[in-house]
Amino acid sequence: MSISYRFAKMNARTIEASQNFKNYFSKKRFNKFTDLMGFQIVKILVLKDEERRLKDLNSIDNEGRYLGFQKANDAMLALTLGPILLGAVLTFISIIALMVWVYESIYYPNNAASPLFFVCLSLGFNLFFLNFGPIIARYILPRREVYFDRINQTVSFTWSVDNAQKNELGHATFPFSDIEAFYAKANHSQGHGVTHAMYVAHKDYQNHAGAFSEIRVKDNPQNPNYCRYTWERVVRFMDLSKPLVDSPEIEPFRHLDPLTRDFDKQNNRPEKYWRLMSYKQMLQIEEKLDNDIYRFNFDGAITNPKRWANEEITKPWEKWPIDESLNQPDTTPYWKRLTKTLLRQIAVGV
Repeated sequence: MSISYRFAKMNARTIEASQNFKNYFSKKRFNKFTDLMGFQIVKILVLKDEERRLKDLNSIDNEGRYLGFQKANDAMLALTLGPILLGAVLTFISIIALMVWVYESIYYPNNAASPLFFVCLSLGFNLFFLNFGPIIARYILPRREVYFDRINQTVSFTWSVDNAQKNELGHATFPFSDIEAFYAKANHSQGHGVTHAMYVAHKDYQNHAGAFSEIRVKDNPQNPNYCRYTWERVVRFMDLSKPLVDSPEIEPFRHLDPLTRDFDKQNNRPEKYWRLMSYKQMLQIEEKLDNDIYRFNFDGAITNPKRWANEEITKPWEKWPIDESLNQPDTTPYWKRLTKTLLRQIAVGV
C-alpha cells in the first residue's frame, strides 16, 4: 500500500488548547463490574484479570500510558462481531422451528418435527460465545491497532512493518516525531455521501511499508472536524508537560501517571468523579461537546490560536457538578433485570 492521497496535513500542535476533553462515552465501560452476570460463568476470570491490569503501569490496557486505535476496516472485527449476528439468526430459526412444531403438533401430530436440534444449537452457540467470545477476542485473536506510548513518546503498530525496531511487547515502534496524520474525503455507497477518514503514517513510508493505518473516527463523519479533533487528542495525550486530560476512560489510570497524580492531589480532584456520575448526565455532556466540535473553527485556531482556541477544561467536576436528580438508583425489580439479562444472553450471546 502506498500513500497516494491528497491529504490536508494537520498541524494540531498549534491548537492543542481547544476541545481536548471530549471522548465518546461507553456505558459498558462503567457497568462491566456491576452488570448481572447471568449465564456468564467465565466472566469472573476476565474481570479479575482486568482488575489486575488496572494496577499495572506497563500493561497495554493502561489508558493512562497508552492511547490505542483499532485499525479501521479490520477483518478481525468480523470474528468478534460476526458471532453476535449469527447467534441472532440461529435464535430466529429456533423460534420459527418452535412455531412450526406447535402448529404441526396441533394439526399433524404424527408428523411433527422436533425443534430440539435448532434450539440446542442456538443455545449452545450463544452461551459458548457469551463466555468465551471475550477471551477469544482478548487473548487469542491478533491485536490489530496502532497505539501511542505517552512515557516513551513512541508510536507502535501491532502488525509487521519494514525496517522497524520492536518495543518490549514485540511491536513495530517509531518515535512519535516520525509520524504524521492526514484526513481525506471518502465516498461511501451506503448512502452516507461524502465522509472523511483519518490516517496515520510514517513520514518515510517508502522505507517503512506497513507503517500506515486508517483510524476509526466516529460514524464516518461528514464534518472533518472529528478527524482533526482525534489527532489533537493524540497530540494532547503525548504532551508530557501537562497532566492527562480529565476524561472518563482515563480516570481509573490517573494515579499511574506521576504528573497527573500530583495535579489531582493539588486540586483536590474527586477520585471517582466520572464513575459516580449518571450515564444520562454523561450523554448530556457528550451532546454539548459534540456540538462544540462540529462548529469549532480549526482553521482559525491554526492561524490565530489566541482568538479561536478554547481554554482547556482541567476541572470538569467544577464545570459539570454531578446532578443528583439524574443519579437515581435503578428501581427495576431484580427479577425483571435478571430476566432481561438472561433473555438477551440466550438470544444473541451478549
